[in-house]
Amino acid sequence: MTHLGKFMLAGLAAAALALAAAPAAQAKTMGPTAAAIVGGVAGVAVGAAIADAAKPKKKKIVYEGYAPPYAPGQYDPYFNQAYSPVAGVVCYPAQRACYNNGGTVNGTWTRRAFGY
Repeated sequence: MTHLGKFMLAGLAAAALALAAAPAAQAKTMGPTAAAIVGGVAGVAVGAAIADAAKPKKKKIVYEGYAPPYAPGQYDPYFNQAYSPVAGVVCYPAQRACYNNGGTVNGTWTRRAFGY
């Protein structure tokens, strides 16, 4: 959650708590249903703020001297080879399988291209 979101949430919680802490006479003019709604909103706002504060923040860990095995985009070229025997079908020799554009295995072209 961004800082602006936290400030907005804190402001909403403060306003809801101020309304919930109204004198009893004023609460009677609001009615018990309205008072329950205001109290519920205040509880949700406070609960959301507590839950956000309890979440661990993601940290990027960098090890000195680490070098990835391949430069970006430079993986073993065998795994990048793909061809399309017909429109809508792509075959991958590394997997020995052919797929439709939707991602499902195309058994007919797998059998034709790889013999099973």
